[in-house]
Amino acid sequence: MQRLLIWGTGGQAGMIMSQFPHATHDVVAFVDNNSARQGSQFHGKPVISPEAAAALSPGADFDQIAIASAFFAEIRQQALSLGIPAERIAPAPTLCFACCAHLLTAGQLAELSAVPWWHHRFEILPGVVTPGVVAYKPWLLGHSLVADLKGQRALDIGAWDGPYTLEMARRGASVTGFDIQPATHSGFDAMRRVNNLDAGHICANVYNLNPEEHGTFDLVTFFGVYYHLKDPLLALSNINRVLNPGGLLLVEGAILEGAPQVDAYWAGREDVIERVRDIPMGYFVRGEYEREWSNWWVPNLACLRHWVESSGFKPLEASLVELGRRGYVVAQKISEVPLEHIVLPPALAGR
Repeated sequence: MQRLLIWGTGGQAGMIMSQFPHATHDVVAFVDNNSARQGSQFHGKPVISPEAAAALSPGADFDQIAIASAFFAEIRQQALSLGIPAERIAPAPTLCFACCAHLLTAGQLAELSAVPWWHHRFEILPGVVTPGVVAYKPWLLGHSLVADLKGQRALDIGAWDGPYTLEMARRGASVTGFDIQPATHSGFDAMRRVNNLDAGHICANVYNLNPEEHGTFDLVTFFGVYYHLKDPLLALSNINRVLNPGGLLLVEGAILEGAPQVDAYWAGREDVIERVRDIPMGYFVRGEYEREWSNWWVPNLACLRHWVESSGFKPLEASLVELGRRGYVVAQKISEVPLEHIVLPPALAGR
């Protein structure tokens, strides 16, 4: 039985525990830098400080430290600075893939285990599920117009580990992932290699998306991104520019109708949201919505629809999903981006 210290008590650690190989491993304690968590328990085990972990004896008190955090490199360096031997430190997702090692080749197991942090939870290979914190949502690609993508070029904005990239490729599309995270910093590269997938990846900001540099596409998916942007309309305008005439846009994200379920400010104010349901409006917040610092604009469904329409698209479907917590829009490009403002000719200037 291998004895573990798991560094982290967040969503990744919780997902690791849901797929934990109890038959071969045992958790001694969890380690957390947050002093408020230290002295408590997580999954029935004590939460200790990094210094307390460093005071334990490798081989006697524990066998390995498994880091369950997006900041793997930084935490690994911290552990090394505390005197923890490098050979005792590993990414926590290794534990999940050990449970299904019989379904993997040695090369595939090594590829998947080397990814220090997974954002998406999805079936990357038959029977093999990644330990991500955000579940793959198959219904996002459930529209009849994207059932068969043979011969189409697709752009997956906000790809992260690439579950939607993978599914669109399985349907016949030539797909490119697009994300501010390099493919080497997520599970995207591993996803491509274990599936022998010929998919591209662009590491860039959607604010800089343009057809001259990035090409044009028949389909763009824009899942879980717009509410992380201070300027979502610029992103939609850029998406219009890279979509071919008649091309499809699929959008999904946080929606104001679901705010009382996830945001303390809106708890108990369902009646307020209901009264303005038909008024296109957005909620701008700094670092509060869902307690996530990078959430900015949260529109209601009417507002999201107007955002899409004002960016040169015709909505084919607009609905609340996930019990009203999220919005979903399928739209078709019908024009170039409409003018934002008319500039008067020089002869009229100053009148």
